[in-house]
Amino acid sequence: MILDGQNMFSEAQAITAAAVSTNAIDTSLARDIGNGENIYIMLQCDVAMTDVDSNSTLAIALVTDSDEALGSPTVVRTLVTLPALTAAGTTLFFKLEAENLVAFERYLGLSYTPANGNLTTGSFTAGLVRTIQKSQEYPASGFSVY
Repeated sequence: MILDGQNMFSEAQAITAAAVSTNAIDTSLARDIGNGENIYIMLQCDVAMTDVDSNSTLAIALVTDSDEALGSPTVVRTLVTLPALTAAGTTLFFKLEAENLVAFERYLGLSYTPANGNLTTGSFTAGLVRTIQKSQEYPASGFSVY
């Protein structure tokens, strides 16, 4: 997985209250998003989410807007709702469906919305990627290689 600075929504962005991503991706610079290939949204929890009661959740949605500041965004798709105790290092991937690509306005971003109270800690890195980086660790094989 390769992260491109031009395709990042959030880079270790602290989320404790409702917010939009610090970066918006300008689709007018490259209208053929994904052009025949799968594109994914990578979302990584950098700092563990916590709240006072441990009952909050954080809804994360892909949004689009004609304004770079994402002042009045339209939700394209809710990606996930995370529990308040989401651990640091948690990484999720969401495939962008081709039929949604035509519905985009000029700018893409993410919307972070806490429910049941604000969070006390939590930060996220998110962006568009072409490949998913997932590795699987397997238990020892039971034999030695000489």
